[in-house]
Amino acid sequence: MSDSKEISKIPMILTAFATVFATVMVLYFYGYLNFSREEKGMVVAEFSLVKVGSEEAGQLRSRAADQVAECVDGILILHDSRHNALSGLLVDGRQRVVRCNAQSVPAAQ
Repeated sequence: MSDSKEISKIPMILTAFATVFATVMVLYFYGYLNFSREEKGMVVAEFSLVKVGSEEAGQLRSRAADQVAECVDGILILHDSRHNALSGLLVDGRQRVVRCNAQSVPAAQ
């Protein structure tokens, strides 16, 4: 018979649980995990309309926003450049989808 010591497996199990917990917390802290419900939309940024030719148009900042808009099937989709997987529909204050027409470009007068 061999005299082998039985190794306690409890520290290994606790280490595995602690490692998984720490990994999830680090991923959540850096924004790679997002726990959200489907029925709740996430507000990425607030937007306002500036009329072309108004006084406010001359006071805009030269640095561009972190969002990029794209027209897909007649609906304006907003992509966030800081978070690669974050995209969504652009809606107004009454939760109505903002439509777009990618075929026509307004002519300058």
